[in-house]
Parts: sequence; C-alpha cells; structure tokens
Amino acid sequence: MLSETKILAVQEKYQGLSAKQKEIFVGYGLRQVKHFVEINLPRIEAALPENSYVQGINADGKLQAFNAELNKSYIWISDLQWQERPVAKMNIDLKEDFLEIWQIFDLQDYVLIDLSHIHRDLLEQ
Repeated sequence: MLSETKILAVQEKYQGLSAKQKEIFVGYGLRQVKHFVEINLPRIEAALPENSYVQGINADGKLQAFNAELNKSYIWISDLQWQERPVAKMNIDLKEDFLEIWQIFDLQDYVLIDLSHIHRDLLEQ
C-alpha cells in the first residue's frame, strides 16, 4: 500500500491527465503503461510495415498500426508480426496518451513490479 504522501503525489499527477489518459490509467494501470512504452513499443516499431506508425491499442486489445499513404491498418499478432486488417479508427487508446502518462509519472524511474498496485491504491482512496 502506498503511503499517504505518495498517494497525494499520484493524485496530483492523475488530476493533470486528460479524460482519455485517466481512462488509460484506470483501465491499464501504470505497470501496463510502462510495459507498453518500454518493452512493446521498441519491438513492434522495429517491425512496422514501411511508412506505417503505431496508433495504439484498439478496442479488441490489439496493438494497431496505420499506413496513411495506403489507407491500411495492421494489428500485431501472436507470432510477432504485423497483419493487415480492415481500417479501424474508433476506440483506440493512442500511443501518444501512453507516452504522456509515462512521462508525467516518470515511469522510467521505476521497476515494473513496483507499479503493480499504484492505480488500485489511488482508486481505493
């Protein structure tokens, strides 16, 4: 359980998040945000189809990329490659929001296990 001082610091940072970033905080937690930014992104961006960029995580929980030139959408599949899918533009938790949360909470300074319950502790207050 977090100390009262740490909870107040987390609450202050949480209040500065956009509505969508708050949804990500609550839904994923800081541990998953760190995992996405530091572990998933480098690996998946290295394998992106040419002229594509990572959009974020779609409503099905899949990492999604997009190529605007070709108007093609891709998802990251279990055998560690991108697969073309119909373009989905709705209900995507954007990569930029994950990066912003990662920066606001200085997640680079923490190990994953230390972040496991922070969002739960905050939400229980």
